[in-house]
Amino acid sequence: LPTGFKTFDFYDEKTGIATSVKTLDTRTAARIKDSRQLYTSIKGNIDSAAGFSEYTQNGYKVTSSMILQREIRIAVPKTTTVEQWEQLNRAIAYGTEKNINVKITVVK
Repeated sequence: LPTGFKTFDFYDEKTGIATSVKTLDTRTAARIKDSRQLYTSIKGNIDSAAGFSEYTQNGYKVTSSMILQREIRIAVPKTTTVEQWEQLNRAIAYGTEKNINVKITVVK
Protein backbone atom coordinates (compact mmCIF):
# COMPACT_ATOMS: atom_id res chain seq x y z
CA LEU A 1 0.00 0.00 0.00
CA PRO A 2 1.20 3.56 -0.57
CA THR A 3 2.92 5.52 2.20
CA GLY A 4 0.38 7.24 4.40
CA PHE A 5 -2.41 4.76 3.69
CA LYS A 6 -4.99 4.90 6.49
CA THR A 7 -4.60 2.33 9.30
CA PHE A 8 -2.79 -0.41 7.35
CA ASP A 9 0.67 -0.54 5.76
CA PHE A 10 0.28 -3.77 3.79
CA TYR A 11 -2.56 -5.70 2.19
CA ASP A 12 -2.03 -9.15 0.67
CA GLU A 13 -4.68 -9.81 -1.98
CA LYS A 14 -3.94 -13.55 -2.02
CA THR A 15 -4.41 -14.11 1.72
CA GLY A 16 -6.71 -11.19 2.54
CA ILE A 17 -4.41 -10.14 5.39
CA ALA A 18 -4.23 -6.42 6.17
CA THR A 19 -1.19 -5.53 8.28
CA SER A 20 -0.29 -2.47 10.31
CA VAL A 21 3.40 -2.19 11.25
CA LYS A 22 4.49 -0.18 14.30
CA THR A 23 7.60 0.46 16.33
CA LEU A 24 7.20 1.16 20.02
CA ASP A 25 10.03 2.74 22.01
CA THR A 26 9.63 1.30 25.49
CA ARG A 27 12.76 3.11 26.71
CA THR A 28 11.20 6.57 27.13
CA ALA A 29 11.05 7.90 30.69
CA ALA A 30 7.25 8.17 30.58
CA ARG A 31 6.79 4.58 29.38
CA ILE A 32 9.24 3.26 31.96
CA LYS A 33 7.47 5.18 34.73
CA ASP A 34 3.97 4.21 33.57
CA SER A 35 3.99 1.00 31.54
CA ARG A 36 0.20 1.29 31.04
CA GLN A 37 0.96 3.85 28.33
CA LEU A 38 2.03 0.93 26.13
CA TYR A 39 -1.36 -0.74 26.48
CA THR A 40 -3.18 2.52 25.77
CA SER A 41 -1.10 3.15 22.65
CA ILE A 42 -1.57 -0.35 21.23
CA LYS A 43 -5.26 -0.39 22.17
CA GLY A 44 -5.70 2.68 19.98
CA ASN A 45 -4.03 0.86 17.08
CA ILE A 46 -6.23 -2.19 17.65
CA ASP A 47 -9.39 -0.08 17.75
CA SER A 48 -8.37 1.63 14.49
CA ALA A 49 -7.75 -1.72 12.80
CA ALA A 50 -11.02 -3.18 14.10
CA GLY A 51 -12.99 -0.12 13.01
CA PHE A 52 -11.46 0.15 9.54
CA SER A 53 -14.13 0.09 6.85
CA GLU A 54 -12.70 1.48 3.61
CA TYR A 55 -9.97 3.70 2.23
CA THR A 56 -8.65 4.64 -1.20
CA GLN A 57 -5.33 6.31 -2.00
CA ASN A 58 -3.40 6.58 -5.27
CA GLY A 59 -5.64 4.01 -6.93
CA TYR A 60 -5.31 1.50 -4.09
CA LYS A 61 -8.62 0.63 -2.47
CA VAL A 62 -9.13 -1.63 0.51
CA THR A 63 -12.55 -2.37 1.98
CA SER A 64 -13.49 -4.34 5.07
CA SER A 65 -15.08 -7.03 2.90
CA MET A 66 -11.67 -7.61 1.24
CA ILE A 67 -9.99 -8.24 4.61
CA LEU A 68 -10.05 -11.79 5.97
CA GLN A 69 -7.59 -11.13 8.82
CA ARG A 70 -6.36 -7.91 10.43
CA GLU A 71 -3.00 -7.89 12.14
CA ILE A 72 -0.70 -5.47 13.89
CA ARG A 73 3.01 -6.16 14.03
CA ILE A 74 4.90 -4.23 16.69
CA ALA A 75 8.66 -4.02 17.17
CA VAL A 76 9.92 -3.36 20.70
CA PRO A 77 13.48 -3.11 22.08
CA LYS A 78 15.01 -6.09 23.85
CA THR A 79 15.34 -3.86 26.95
CA THR A 80 11.54 -3.91 27.43
CA THR A 81 10.83 -4.53 31.14
CA VAL A 82 8.72 -7.26 32.73
CA GLU A 83 6.08 -4.67 33.69
CA GLN A 84 5.97 -3.46 30.10
CA TRP A 85 5.61 -7.03 28.82
CA GLU A 86 2.59 -7.42 31.10
CA GLN A 87 0.99 -4.48 29.28
CA LEU A 88 1.99 -5.85 25.87
CA ASN A 89 0.38 -9.16 26.78
CA ARG A 90 -2.78 -7.31 27.89
CA ALA A 91 -2.83 -5.65 24.47
CA ILE A 92 -2.41 -9.00 22.70
CA ALA A 93 -5.38 -10.36 24.67
CA TYR A 94 -7.45 -7.27 23.82
CA GLY A 95 -6.54 -7.74 20.17
CA THR A 96 -7.76 -11.33 20.32
CA GLU A 97 -11.11 -10.09 21.70
CA LYS A 98 -11.37 -7.71 18.73
CA ASN A 99 -10.26 -10.40 16.24
CA ILE A 100 -6.97 -8.58 15.61
CA ASN A 101 -3.80 -10.67 15.53
CA VAL A 102 -1.13 -8.73 17.47
CA LYS A 103 2.45 -9.92 16.93
CA ILE A 104 5.35 -8.53 18.96
CA THR A 105 8.92 -8.73 17.65
CA VAL A 106 11.93 -7.95 19.82
CA VAL A 107 14.63 -5.90 18.11
CA LYS A 108 18.07 -4.72 19.22
